[in-house]
Amino acid sequence: MLIGDEILMFITVIKALAYEYLCLIFFCVIFQIIMAVEENKNGHKYEWKHFAWVYIFFIYLMLVFICTGTGNIHEFTRYKGMSETITRLTEINLVPFSSTSGGIVTHAANSVMFMPFGFLLPFIWRQFRSSLKVACTGLFFSLAIELSQLLNMRATDIDDLIMNTLGAFLGWMVFYLFKNKDRKPIDSSNRTKLSFPARHEAFFYLVLSFTDVFLLYNPFLF
Repeated sequence: MLIGDEILMFITVIKALAYEYLCLIFFCVIFQIIMAVEENKNGHKYEWKHFAWVYIFFIYLMLVFICTGTGNIHEFTRYKGMSETITRLTEINLVPFSSTSGGIVTHAANSVMFMPFGFLLPFIWRQFRSSLKVACTGLFFSLAIELSQLLNMRATDIDDLIMNTLGAFLGWMVFYLFKNKDRKPIDSSNRTKLSFPARHEAFFYLVLSFTDVFLLYNPFLF
């Protein structure tokens, strides 16, 4: 009976992960199809390995959303009134590394979690070869996650923002240290010949994946 319960729990977890992944990629796939069709008309054909890495990147983003407890519109119903909403806003920690922070283990975990973010961006897209662009992208992506946590009563902490951004920068450093200078990036096309959506493909994915989870994903289904 115990083995049957474990199998049932495993199936439930797989279903929940598949559901969240499908929610995450919904708008991204629509954008991707439109972009690929338009670029094909312009004579630019994407290689299969580019999109293979893009979907690996989506899996990573899903894991980040799960680990951080990214908020969504469905969780706003947990608030019982305006007074509770105001109380929640006063609990935001804006003091870096205060005594209420999670400690060095939590800070290190946040940095490690965002290191693949800083590595995959320049690995897949050539426009993220700049450390400043990677760090800023990590900052704003982390900020969106932290603000969304106001909806699900998870901790909204400036320490997370700092350490996530640091993690993205460290991920870029790992890429820079181990990159093969003779290897072309996954996105090896000439950016000057691409349309605006294609040139900023990664930004669209980040915005759309976050929007997908925020609007479509309902954690109360599982």
